[in-house]
Formats: sequence, structure tokens, C-alpha cells
Amino acid sequence: MSGRLLWLDLARGFAVVSMVIAHTSPWGGVLSATEYLTAPWFALLVGISLLLAWEKAGAGAGVGSRSGVAGRFILANVARGLLLIILGEWLQGVYWQIDVVLQTLGLLTIVLAPLVVLVGSRPLVWAGVALVVAVVSPVLMDATRRWLAAGMASGGGVPGWLPWLADVAVTGANYRVTSFLAIAAAGIAATPALVGDGGMGRAGSGMGRGGSGMGRAGSGTDRSGSGSVRVDSGADPPAGPATGGVRGLLTAGSLLTAAAGAYLVGRLGPWGADAYSGTTPEILGAILLSLSATWVCAWLAATLGPRRVRAWLGAVVDTGRMALTAYTVQVLALAVIVRVWLGGGRDDHWAVMLSVIALCLTVSWAWLKVAPIGPLEWVLRLPGRMLARAPVRA
Repeated sequence: MSGRLLWLDLARGFAVVSMVIAHTSPWGGVLSATEYLTAPWFALLVGISLLLAWEKAGAGAGVGSRSGVAGRFILANVARGLLLIILGEWLQGVYWQIDVVLQTLGLLTIVLAPLVVLVGSRPLVWAGVALVVAVVSPVLMDATRRWLAAGMASGGGVPGWLPWLADVAVTGANYRVTSFLAIAAAGIAATPALVGDGGMGRAGSGMGRGGSGMGRAGSGTDRSGSGSVRVDSGADPPAGPATGGVRGLLTAGSLLTAAAGAYLVGRLGPWGADAYSGTTPEILGAILLSLSATWVCAWLAATLGPRRVRAWLGAVVDTGRMALTAYTVQVLALAVIVRVWLGGGRDDHWAVMLSVIALCLTVSWAWLKVAPIGPLEWVLRLPGRMLARAPVRA
């Protein structure tokens, strides 16, 4: 038997619920926090999942075969990233009222996988990457926007695919890989503290050793390669010592307070810190906010224990196990509701929000009663399984 990282499933499940609220809430107030949290949270979980998956894959490889394992890991996650991009483009065509995040998470997975292989579990290096990218990202975003605008205005030869790639990677109005890369790197830096020394090297992916915040244990996004993070024992592994008890609660509160400070600095200064804006204060605030949310999930898992988490929050955990499918169900349900019942109007209604949350939770809970894995998560497993059949050569 193999256990799962319960807090990671829980985080992904809550991220799906948060995304439904961000998409459909008719009221601002405290619910507007989901606009700041949700997409960065998926990016953070993609980073955590990729590191755990690589630690598992690398730990099982001998010195001579490690390069072959690395190549398979990268190729599997490139394939998964492409699948996410294709699915995201299709969903965007089906429903126009939301900006689908899967394309950005897919490209993030493609970019991040080789970096994870190269850097591994080095928290200080990843923290440095997060800080540097958070500073550079808005500069690159503005410069690329000006360059594209100048090229189009002059009638110059801008390839047709370039604006799309630039939008997903650098210039997007809501999501961009550069912002997500900083957030994912911060998640990777925090992973040893979240998992604990005993969990690193044992946690892996049930999706052919890939990783993603939208996969089975999450993408759920993320979250993406797999996200189906497992350990070798049948029991749920304990979270890191920094996540339990008073220490864990204080850590989550400190991260939340620091996030509020980052957003406040952005709003008081010339940079701004609106959700999705991509400024340095907004990226830093998103890092701290999504880390705080993840710490709360780890604290809940450590405090309540597996039995009570499954009894009280089992549907949320199941949604995290098949987060990509749940995300897709959400988008398709909104498309049907808007077309059939709302006559093409806005989807910002209490009834819509509550019914779609209930639908995602119910579908996930019911599906996993009869199947071990979500349907789209099964598809994301295929690249890793196909590559696993190839012999690993030194």
C-alpha cells in the first residue's frame, strides 16, 4: 500500500473551492481575497509537487541511471504541460467569462521541470530564485508589452504565435509564467519545512513520477505532471515539525501578516498590488498568502489527524485528489449554467457559486468511490507510464 500527503490533497481541494469563489462570488468583502490567493496557490502547489516527485524519482535511481531518470522526468512533464495547454485552450473556447489558468500552469510545468532536476532540494537557492524573479518579472512584463505594441503598430513581422506565447509567459493580463515561477520557487524552498526531513526522498508521484498542482493529488492544477504525491508506507506521513501545534499556527499567522504588509507596501508605493497585476509587491504578497494557506492545511492535517480530516473534510480531500477534473467540471458547469439558465448573463450569483462548489465536491467524492483516480488525472499519467517502459541507460 502507499499513503498520500494528506495536507497536499487538502490544499489542492481548498484551492479548487477558492477558484470557484473567485470566479462566481457576487460579493467582495473577505471573499475578494480569493482573487489574490487562488491562481498563486495552484502555482505554489505545482512547485511543491514537482520537487517531491523528482526527489522520489531520483532517490530510486542509481548513480549510473540518474541521467536517464532525469530525462524521462523532464519529458513526462513536458508532455503533461502540453496536455494542460491543450485542455486550457479548449476550455477557454467553451467558456469566455473566466481566464482559464491551465495554459499558464502547463507552460510553468514545462519550464520548471528541468530546473527542479538541476537545482534539486536546495531551499536557499530556490528562495533566491523566487526573490530575483519577483523583481525581474514586472520589468520584463512591461518591456515585452511595449516591444509587442511597437512591433504591431509599425506593421513589423511579428509571428502569429508570438503574442500568444508572450501572453502566457510574460505579458498576460491575469496570469503569466514569470510571476508563477517566483511563486512556485518559493513553494519549493518551503517544501522541506512542510514535509519534514523524513518525507523528503520518500514522497513521490503516482503519475509516472511527474509532479503537478492540478494532477491527482492536485493542479492542480495543478498541481500538471502528477501531483499524486505518495509515500512508501501505508500510513499518512507526518507533516514537517514546523507545521503542527502552536508553532505551525504561528507560522501561518506570521506569513499572513507578512502578506498583508507586502500588499500594503505596494498600495502605498508607486507599484500597486492589485490581484493579478504582476508587480513585485503583488508577487511577494501572493507568495506569502499562498504559503500561509498551505501551512494552514498542513496544520489542520497535523492537528486533526488523518481520521478526522477524512471524516470532516473528506470531500475536499477527494477534490484535491482529482483537482484537474474538478476544475474542468467547474468550467463546463458554468458554461452550461450561463447558456441554459442565465441567457448568456454574468455568472456572479450566490446560487451559481454554491451549486458549482457542491457539484465539484460531490463529483469528486462519488467518482473516487468507484475509481482510484480521476479521469483527467489518468490521462496525465500516460506520458510517465509510457516513458517508464523504456529502459534507463547510463
